[in-house]
Amino acid sequence: MPSSLQRWRLLAPWLAGSLLLLLSGCGFHLKGYAQPSAALNGLYIVAGDQIDTVAGVLQRELLGGGVILSPDRESAKYVFQVLEEKFSSRVLSVDANGKALDNELRLRARVRLTARSGMEPHEEPLELVRQLSFSGSDELGQRNETALMMDDMRRDLAAQIIRRMEAGLR
Repeated sequence: MPSSLQRWRLLAPWLAGSLLLLLSGCGFHLKGYAQPSAALNGLYIVAGDQIDTVAGVLQRELLGGGVILSPDRESAKYVFQVLEEKFSSRVLSVDANGKALDNELRLRARVRLTARSGMEPHEEPLELVRQLSFSGSDELGQRNETALMMDDMRRDLAAQIIRRMEAGLR
């Protein structure tokens, strides 16, 4: 007669398989990268070739998601433009020596989406705020961490723009 451990080893794969089938049947999906919808096909991004901008990050994200972008403005269904992109920072707290311990990093952007169909252009201000905490006097590390945070904020803003465009174009 098999012991309870042997019985568990025999039943575990069957239980795991049954659980996976139940979860997939109820619509559960692991969190991952959402593919942009086909409604964004035919979009032209002004200055999308500039790598270190929100427009450049947006173009990379859309191309990576399988969206077919328009090669020029004239043949595009929609034209997307970043009118303004500005980073600012401010010190939130300092130590006894006056060194910054916490900084607030803010990304402000104004974007416009224009449809070729003659629809009135939609312009919207967007803003992201992040807090950076520093401990110590490693100036190079602080600069690198700030640069990484700025890149991350551009990616977050690009993802937010994709979600807003998809919602508006449905």
